[in-house]
Amino acid sequence: MTRLLLVDLDADLVSAWRQAFATPIAEGLVEVRHGSLLDVLPEVDAVFTAGNSYGQMDGGIDRALADHWPGIQRAVWAAIADDHHGYQPVGTASVVPTGDTRCRRLVYAPTMRVPMRLTGGLELAVHDAFWSALVAISNHQVEAIATPGFGTGFGHVSPTKAAHLMSTAHTLWRLPPTTPISHRERLLHDASH
Repeated sequence: MTRLLLVDLDADLVSAWRQAFATPIAEGLVEVRHGSLLDVLPEVDAVFTAGNSYGQMDGGIDRALADHWPGIQRAVWAAIADDHHGYQPVGTASVVPTGDTRCRRLVYAPTMRVPMRLTGGLELAVHDAFWSALVAISNHQVEAIATPGFGTGFGHVSPTKAAHLMSTAHTLWRLPPTTPISHRERLLHDASH
């Protein structure tokens, strides 16, 4: 099973992750760290990032990743152009080569169409984007993934809500595909309230 490394500079989010991911942490499937995502890139095969549907990586962790890998912004735009005709819907993910010898893939999964606050039910985009990133990387040989919080920057989703939505996506991803829809719906309903 792929190991998930949750990394963020927001101490409240790190604390919320520790609670929401308590079971997979105890099982050794998830690790939580307070710090910079850039510091853990040598430890992982892939990194997740969320943004907007146009792939603009000009703020927050996206900007830091674009500065770290100078060609990644253009690679994300090319993937969005090739796979989504220039507009990547929320709930989809693109796997983009980084050119790095260790962290070989960036998985770009938008949480919003354009830069906006995720309120009034739009918070569910955190689940949908994180789910799509997990599913997208499932098709690749990856031992470890690093990810920041989804929706907690420009989206202003609370750390507790984001942690629960990300945890639910991770739980659903780990379930066998034949798990009844009613069980999946109940998990998502519980996370969104």
